[in-house]
Amino acid sequence: MPIAKIFIPLWHYNFQATITIHLNFHNPLYMRTLQILLIICASISVQAQPLLDSLDAAIAERPRLIEKKQDHINYLRTRLAKAQTDVVKLSTIEDLFNEYYAFQFDSALHYADRGLVLAKQLGDKRYTSTFTIDRSKILAIGGLYNEAILCLDSLDTRSLEPDQLFDHRYAYFTIYSYWSDYCHDVQYAGEYRALANGHLREAIRHADARDPLYDFYMGEYHVYVEPDLSKARGHYLKALERSADNSRARAMTCFALAGNYRAGGDEARYEEYLTLAAINDLKSSTTENLALQELASFLFEKGEEHLNRAENYINQSMADAKFYDNRLRILEIAQILPQIMTTHRASIEKRNTSLRYAIGFIMLLAAGLAVLIVMIHRKNRQLSRNRHELADTNEQLSQLNRQLAQSNTDMAELNEQMSQLNNRLLETNTRREGLASIYIDLCARYIDKLNAFQTLVKRKIKAGQAGELLQAMASARISGEDAATFLTRFDKAFIDLYPTFVTEFNNLLQPDARITLKSAHTLNTELRTFALIRLGVTSTIDIAGLLFLSPQTIYNCRSAMMSKAIDMDTFISDVRRLCTVIPT
Repeated sequence: MPIAKIFIPLWHYNFQATITIHLNFHNPLYMRTLQILLIICASISVQAQPLLDSLDAAIAERPRLIEKKQDHINYLRTRLAKAQTDVVKLSTIEDLFNEYYAFQFDSALHYADRGLVLAKQLGDKRYTSTFTIDRSKILAIGGLYNEAILCLDSLDTRSLEPDQLFDHRYAYFTIYSYWSDYCHDVQYAGEYRALANGHLREAIRHADARDPLYDFYMGEYHVYVEPDLSKARGHYLKALERSADNSRARAMTCFALAGNYRAGGDEARYEEYLTLAAINDLKSSTTENLALQELASFLFEKGEEHLNRAENYINQSMADAKFYDNRLRILEIAQILPQIMTTHRASIEKRNTSLRYAIGFIMLLAAGLAVLIVMIHRKNRQLSRNRHELADTNEQLSQLNRQLAQSNTDMAELNEQMSQLNNRLLETNTRREGLASIYIDLCARYIDKLNAFQTLVKRKIKAGQAGELLQAMASARISGEDAATFLTRFDKAFIDLYPTFVTEFNNLLQPDARITLKSAHTLNTELRTFALIRLGVTSTIDIAGLLFLSPQTIYNCRSAMMSKAIDMDTFISDVRRLCTVIPT
């Protein structure tokens, strides 16, 4: 009776095993069992391949998706510039923040600050609360956890509307969760996680069941507050049904589901949903993402056959982190990237060793064929072919060595770029500290003057010297001193922030019309006018008020400078683009 011993290798994510089956080919039951096992093995080995292929296609499509995202942002910017009412301005600024929130850190923070300033000026409590919460969330992504908490603490919860109470508490949960993940020690990570869970418990009390993300929030609740993998998974699956394809909400839900399945020991589902999360991040133009980075690490740990994909995905993650300007994410990826590169290099060396053994064997075979050349003429042609193969192998080795050298060069360039980025960040922080010092000093001066004037008013009123008081108030000397102080401080602050402004501004003028300053730290009226335009103040009336001049004077100044411009049609827009890069 014929018996066969069949060894069936199984590759399924991190699970590898060999099944040994003793089969009787004359038994139909055994034959059917063999067919089923072969089908299962084939399906397991290719299950993840289509999703990974879709992810590769999404990465290839990334430039077009980013361009589409930029087009929509430009449309919103145009709408903001043409907005006629404050309500439209606030709404458009909020839309711009939401577009930039997971796309570019600096721009998101800019629009959060801009919206907060405008909302406070207009006395709009709802938008003031909204932009305060938005600002805290973006600060948390940038690793400024304490500043984010202080920002939220500044809100009076009694003034928040019902839907804002949830956003407020959930923002606390998000910040403390980031902070806990950032800490690697047991004590502080646990403390921040406990604080995060407390705020999540409070946030759920204010959650709206009609919110499309309601089930996602409930899933988070059953992960952190009342841990229950089954309940959390049920809510995540409901949230997945309610989320749109290629959306950030779908990416978040898939990422949460991946973690849920991994916690339950299901590595297959973990990879599946982690890949889906990465695909939705890419197609929604989300550059502040974690799924692709986690997938790269997972594939790296999975085996050498996935090394090329892992390297491709981690490089894309680094590109996204640099585009978003997330310093913490860049540092995280920088810790993973050398491991992948080292393993890749070891893999190449392993292949090189195998090739060397092959070359040795071929050389021995060639020597044997040389001895038998007289006896077997046909072996001569085989020897010739072997020599050609040897030459091809040497060429491949040379190419691999060149690729390795290029990889080392790329690593060196990356390290240099990171060093330059750190230096520029330090310099920027130093300039900001200087500007803050100037601002505080100016405020202190005006507070002292206000107190002195208040004392003078009290004394004059008590002494019945109302006439002298009116004469003092009508005096232009105090106003003139204040104006001079303000302009002096403005000149110093603006030149410190934009040291190349005067040079770049003169480049826009005809050679014979260029401005020469008497002092390197003092601007004239023309330069102050266009300095304010560079800062975004375009109204002639607003500029006149800030420079203590008449609107007609400002209008004449602008007209005169425009007449001296090289290109009068684009002069104002050219001024707005001056000093867009802080010099190193």
